[in-house]
Amino acid sequence: MPHTLIQASPPPTGTRARIAAAALELFNVQGAHAVSTRHVAESLGISPGNLYYHFGNKEEIVSELCAEIEADLARLLEPPAGRPAEFAQLLGYVDGVFAHLWRYRFFYRDLPTLLPSVPGLRERYRAMAGRVGESARRIYASMVEADWMRASDEELDMLATNGWLVLTQWLPHQQMRHASPGITAADVNAGIRHFAALSRAYLKPRPRAELDALLARYR
Repeated sequence: MPHTLIQASPPPTGTRARIAAAALELFNVQGAHAVSTRHVAESLGISPGNLYYHFGNKEEIVSELCAEIEADLARLLEPPAGRPAEFAQLLGYVDGVFAHLWRYRFFYRDLPTLLPSVPGLRERYRAMAGRVGESARRIYASMVEADWMRASDEELDMLATNGWLVLTQWLPHQQMRHASPGITAADVNAGIRHFAALSRAYLKPRPRAELDALLARYR
């Protein structure tokens, strides 16, 4: 089962949104490569022609979901305004990253095959990586400014880059390692622990203890 902090999204309204939501569910379970537009239409009980009115092909559906992913990451990784008052405020990023990875797990699991097959996705991915890296560095810098962490400017740059690498490459790594098409909550849990471990060594004792208490929920 997914982590208990994950909440169900409200049902989508409108045919286009319903198609994207149905495709996301099928992609997550079966993999984008195994799902056709016909499968998506059948899952909704609509005709292929109705689907094609909104999306010309499966790649356009993936592009639509990529826009969702970009917006979700921008919301999730919005750096704190000013100096955060409590370290718990920053711990919320860990739970948010978990929920994001679980909701869009097909994208991160299937990324190596999606990048060359979906028009324009490589360019969008590069831009997204840049924006996420900038936001992540500002978040880590706020932890230094609040005296919760010790890290040099170079180390902050590395933390931001390595965090993105773990976020995007953990699920393909797990899939290749276990030779299994499915991704479980346990796989995402393990990725979150690795993601958090990047900054743990830089934390001072009290915030490190708070992080450890949070991560205990992901075991």
